[in-house]
Amino acid sequence: MFLVKIVVCFLLFQLVEVVYGAREPPTVAIPDQGTVMGTYLKMFRIQAVVAYLGIPYAQPPINENRFAPPVVDNLPTWEGIRNASQLPADCLQSATRTVKKHEEALQALIAPQMAAMGGTMGGGSGSGDGDGGTTAAPPRQFDEDCLFVNVYIPDAPAPPDGFAVIAWLHGGDFSSGSATELNPFQLVLKQKVIVVSIAFRLGIFGFLTTADGEAPGNFGLMDQSAALLWVKRNIKHFGGNENTITAMGHGAGAISVGLHLISGDWSEGLFTRAVMMSGSPLLDTNVREAKSYMSALDRTAKTFGCFRRPTSKLLNCLRNVPAQILADSGPVTDWGPVVDDGLSNTTTPFIPDTPKALVERGQIRQMPLLIGFTDMEEVLELAVGDILTEGISSEMYDTLLGDMVLNELSQFESNDTCVGNNQIVIDAVNFVYKPYPPTMEPTILRKRFIDFSTEKKFAAPAIQLAAAMSLKKGDVYAYRFDMKARSPGVLEGVPDWVGVPHGFDSLFVWGLPYWAQLPSGAQWDRADKQIAEIIMTLWANFAKFGNPTEMGVYIKWEKFTADSPGILIVDRAFNMSDRSNMNYGSVQFWNEYYPKVVTFASQCCNSTSLATSIRLYPPGETRNLLFVHCFIILTTLIIWT
Repeated sequence: MFLVKIVVCFLLFQLVEVVYGAREPPTVAIPDQGTVMGTYLKMFRIQAVVAYLGIPYAQPPINENRFAPPVVDNLPTWEGIRNASQLPADCLQSATRTVKKHEEALQALIAPQMAAMGGTMGGGSGSGDGDGGTTAAPPRQFDEDCLFVNVYIPDAPAPPDGFAVIAWLHGGDFSSGSATELNPFQLVLKQKVIVVSIAFRLGIFGFLTTADGEAPGNFGLMDQSAALLWVKRNIKHFGGNENTITAMGHGAGAISVGLHLISGDWSEGLFTRAVMMSGSPLLDTNVREAKSYMSALDRTAKTFGCFRRPTSKLLNCLRNVPAQILADSGPVTDWGPVVDDGLSNTTTPFIPDTPKALVERGQIRQMPLLIGFTDMEEVLELAVGDILTEGISSEMYDTLLGDMVLNELSQFESNDTCVGNNQIVIDAVNFVYKPYPPTMEPTILRKRFIDFSTEKKFAAPAIQLAAAMSLKKGDVYAYRFDMKARSPGVLEGVPDWVGVPHGFDSLFVWGLPYWAQLPSGAQWDRADKQIAEIIMTLWANFAKFGNPTEMGVYIKWEKFTADSPGILIVDRAFNMSDRSNMNYGSVQFWNEYYPKVVTFASQCCNSTSLATSIRLYPPGETRNLLFVHCFIILTTLIIWT
């Protein structure tokens, strides 16, 4: 009898495989563009997702469209049926840029799951079995013509109102990354949502600015708005609900989502919910004044032999530089979002003021928001020498912390008289983060520096935006991701004390533990699969209902409010935060007191009294004097508050 059951199951399996293999390729007619033919992405032969890859949402940003807003009033069209079964090229980016350590670690994990489709996700025929083989994914291709979306749909009948939609914006510091770097197969398959991954211009192509109407900048953000507009207009033809669109991003993608929340008219009405993972526009260094890029523009003009002025002549010259040479040979510049108010007479500003100023004025779209960060965002960037195993010395601590603070201060207007004042700002930070009682223990200093980096650059800006949205009566769900993967080989060679680095929450959101293997050849742990199931359910619930715990999970996730700023600690317990596991004091320091210290220091730049008094003391006593000044400033600010 048992043998009979086995035979029956085998025959049914073969029948299903034959039926799946005999299916005609899926097609969708897109009004004003044409018909596209997609593909069935399969895993283990019978699990399938429908994908339409490389659909253009704007005219190619080449020739005269380089360094210009996306052209969407005359979308690309085609005769007959367009093959949308192959992944398009990624947006052009420098081949010589330094890859961050967390990027290397993530790519090592992602490569097997991109190849697990038998080449399908890398541009193959779509017939791969996804059996966990070791087929290598094809090498990435890059092109300036890259304004495409990839649409992933459940292989199931759509509900009456259509599937909820997630519009995904990738990370990469606005200079790298790919709309196809993470495979949404598992999230789409298990949670029955549509995922649309969006490609947008990067680096000099997406964010060059001349600080005037010739090239105001922010073209990459405008690309994103154009893609969201395409999704809003067309997703119903793919079985999606145009009224349930969640803009979701990680890193630079999360910063982008935040900017769309405050972007004036650009993204009005194009999405209804927002997910921001490990990124916020409220960190001052994430959005800069356009004039801060003028020295980079000077160097760019010189590098390519272009006249610097007039800027119209400069742009015409740069438009004639071959794209890959422009990407690889220009001066190293972290081109990114800028405040563009008043820079253009033909387009409305995308970022009309600093994000903090806009949020303080209440200029943020009210909608449900899911926002968070990991517990050790930049820990892998410390993986130099024996830092991860031995810790850091007191001297290295001072250098690392001081450099990070000074790098931020260098973006503000200053002069030579600010040097002493900058030290006061550094001492203010040390007042919060230097261990007390004083210690030289390297592992303690290492932990304090990791806390400093995570809280300053990720936790504080995220919580500040969460508070602003809660004041607008938007439902806010905040989290800190402490959940480490248990599977062997996820972080090869990294000590056990390391928490969750930047980007490693994405492993669970996209269901990577359900893929067949790790780079080491080991299998994913069952516990990691269970956690991935929970995380995918939480994120999908939010996309569907605006509430991550609406159904399928038994977790208490309280809304974040000004009166009760609770944060879900995503670990094995899934408990809400309290003062024992969340440093609210540091968040208050960064969001309330630190800006006042910086303002005080910058306002004193024209006064030499403090700098003169500092020079009257012997070098060995200077730090003590600065610490006293810092303490007085902080105490005064607290009293004023």
